[in-house]
Amino acid sequence: MPLIPTKPDKQKKLLIGLIPLLLLFAYWFGVHGGKTEEIAAMESRLQTLETRNATARVRAGRGAADLEERLALYEQHIAQLETLVPSSEEVPELLHDMTLRAQENGVEIAMVRPQSEEPGPFYTLRTYDVAVFGGYHDVGRFLASIGSLPRIVTPGGLSMKARKVGPDGAELQARFRIRTYVLPPPAAPVEAQSNART
Repeated sequence: MPLIPTKPDKQKKLLIGLIPLLLLFAYWFGVHGGKTEEIAAMESRLQTLETRNATARVRAGRGAADLEERLALYEQHIAQLETLVPSSEEVPELLHDMTLRAQENGVEIAMVRPQSEEPGPFYTLRTYDVAVFGGYHDVGRFLASIGSLPRIVTPGGLSMKARKVGPDGAELQARFRIRTYVLPPPAAPVEAQSNART
């Protein structure tokens, strides 16, 4: 029996039966074949991304402890820095400490005059003009002790002149400015502000 029928009727039936198979074959390789390559490329990319994500998860797991340690250290540094900047309620205490330092160093405070305040985004700068009387070395020790207070207080703009000469040597009048940085008052909560308006 031959593969190709000899009768024209049977040849037509065979041709009609082969056409859908040929169309299916053309569709599979023409349309679906291109998609298969695209799917294979996407699967390869997905595998690469999953590998990278797994590596990143491992690194994040290892680095999380390190980041938490660094964050705790930064928080500790910030807390220490905040102790160096007084709140506005602590400024009289600082001035009292300065008076005690003057007595310890044999210096007489003649004047402490507040100057203008300069508000900033994180602190307010307060400046005071100060005049003291004392010996040269006493004034030097006094200025050093002001600079070593537990809060940030910086003396500057020093001018000195002889006031009188006595048996213990020359007494000087020293004028300078001290600067201290003060934390701004905390902002009122939004609810409290809205309740105050109503």
